[in-house]
Amino acid sequence: MARIIWGNPGNPPNEVSRILGITRPQLGRALHRIKRWAGLRGGDRVTIWDDGSVTDELGSIIGNIYDEID
Repeated sequence: MARIIWGNPGNPPNEVSRILGITRPQLGRALHRIKRWAGLRGGDRVTIWDDGSVTDELGSIIGNIYDEID
C-alpha cells in the first residue's frame, strides 16, 4: 500500500525526489504538468505518494509523477 511522502503547502523538499528516485527538476516539471492538466494552480495543495501518485485535496488521483518524467 502506498504511503504519503509529502502533503504540505509549498514546494516539496529534496527528500521527496530522493524517495522517488528522480531529480528535483524532474519532480517540479512533473508536478506542474499534473496540476495544469487537473486545472489546479501552482499554489494548490496536493499530496504525493511513494508510488508516484498525486492526489488533490479531495483525495482523487490526478496523475502520477512517473508518467510525467521526460
